[in-house]
Amino acid sequence: MNKSLGDYIVDRTESLDDSFITDYFIGHNKDLIIRLLDSEQYLLEGSRGIGKTMLMRIAELQSDANFGKSSILSVWVSFEESIRIERIKVIDSTVDPFLQWTMGKILIEVLSKIIDLKPTCVDELSARLANIFGNAVDVSTSQKKYQHYTKILSEYIQVLEKGDIGDSKILSKIAPSPDLTKILDNPTSFKKFLIELIKDFELERVILLFDEAAHVFSYTQQEKFFTFFKTLRHPRIACKAAVYPGITNYGKYFEKGQDAKELRLTWDFNNTQDIKYIKDILKKRIQSFDLEYWNKLTINTAIIDAICVCSNGNPRLAFHIVDNLENEKVFKQKNISLQQVINSVRSVIENKWREFSTLKNRLAKYKTSIEVAEDLMKYTIIPKTREWNNKQRTTAKSLSAGFYLSTNVYDNISQVFDVLAYSSFVSIDYSKKSVGKGLYGYYVSINPSILFADLILRELGEIKLVSKNIRATQGYYTTTTEIKQLIDNLKIENEYRCSNTNCNYTTNDETFTYCPKCANKMELTEPESLYKILRSHDIENLKFSNKLTNRLKDKFSNIGEIYDADIDVIRMKYIQDVRVEKIKNAAIEYMAG
Repeated sequence: MNKSLGDYIVDRTESLDDSFITDYFIGHNKDLIIRLLDSEQYLLEGSRGIGKTMLMRIAELQSDANFGKSSILSVWVSFEESIRIERIKVIDSTVDPFLQWTMGKILIEVLSKIIDLKPTCVDELSARLANIFGNAVDVSTSQKKYQHYTKILSEYIQVLEKGDIGDSKILSKIAPSPDLTKILDNPTSFKKFLIELIKDFELERVILLFDEAAHVFSYTQQEKFFTFFKTLRHPRIACKAAVYPGITNYGKYFEKGQDAKELRLTWDFNNTQDIKYIKDILKKRIQSFDLEYWNKLTINTAIIDAICVCSNGNPRLAFHIVDNLENEKVFKQKNISLQQVINSVRSVIENKWREFSTLKNRLAKYKTSIEVAEDLMKYTIIPKTREWNNKQRTTAKSLSAGFYLSTNVYDNISQVFDVLAYSSFVSIDYSKKSVGKGLYGYYVSINPSILFADLILRELGEIKLVSKNIRATQGYYTTTTEIKQLIDNLKIENEYRCSNTNCNYTTNDETFTYCPKCANKMELTEPESLYKILRSHDIENLKFSNKLTNRLKDKFSNIGEIYDADIDVIRMKYIQDVRVEKIKNAAIEYMAG
């Protein structure tokens, strides 16, 4: 069977097994790995695809390898299925399905890791679990006991994810034991139980590596999660969470810098080591696939350098550029031209803009900001930066690859720039710099793919002429015409409604604590559940061939039905093992973002 390039440039680390991660990891951020394994609480911040998951996974694997010496238990936890929990309505505020599920997921992963790394402790583990689930288990060996107990817990988590549960009142009836409920109902009880496990099994500490928490969780779930995150702080429990710049909702009880320090994944296309990092990733993977492919990319160093620069430090973006070259059959030619690379960059960026537009359905709270952000970039910032550089070239002056944004502009319309940073169209340096007239601003760099695709920079050598000097760079202020209009017109208001279901009173005025019509308490209107929005999307969004899509439509009405379906239910004529797995994974990844 012929090898596929796609197997070597797969861009979702969640899909990779441990051996692939170990073999293909490139050590560029070793200092961050050390931080991920220390005793402090951290937020690992970076845009989509920049490598947060890979760093967490390699940190976990390195910790596992040293477990015999350090007794540090590192546990990577993915919350990809969290969106399912949104369907359960919370009736009793003392029982939160989301927190139950979150703590249950963590507990399953911690128990599994203890079993893997300390197999001699199964008797103690069985005894500990027997205290939770009760001793009436008809099994013959201690090993079967702990397997039985962990299976019970796993099945309960699956019931929360997939069961027909209308509201939170039902949870107490289906929970496998009252003692388990006590642990999963209360973050403080859960923390106490974790500490007992740490002492029982003589662990130095437990490190919890929470991946994608800020993306797969809904806006409300994020606030609950980070409050829970804060609760877990302890000298022998260290939590690390991968987050995105700008759009993460930490809630009113969590303070960045105080409750968790920030670790930012940064990158600079003028830094030779940063360029080498992307080049080394591509070299290792593409050479493993086909040495001839690598030779064609590197005969002219400008080709591979252009791909690395345009990656913006994001391996996923670099993979997409190479994949586009493959799809255009460029590797079948004798040589690859720089123009073909730029064409592929342009194609990838156009696709990213299409994906950006679909975020309106995923990030309902940011719908207006996403629409405004795309227009601002395409019709103001990109053309103005291109015009600026055209003028700069006539006088042999420095060129621009970004702009300064006054802090008061950012404070007024921060969501617009946050969603652009989230999607890696821009990167924001939050260190304040003087921009004159007593004002301060942030430097916002534009993704290099946009710089070349939109002819802001005309050739690779021009990156050496780029300057961040305020005199060589445009600035946007509250007095800038386009920005002033945007601030005046962009109204992002919360809607409050009466808590009385028989009353239809709503208002945007947050000072109304009680309804003026019926005196019941006012409450903030939640946007429609992301779970419901994504479930209802057409199967065409999975981007299969028309033939495959039409076959699926004969059996399924939307993505949600595929997401819920068992593998055997998806299987049909012409859709067997390989395609079934591909379809199921596509639905899971779509729902998770």
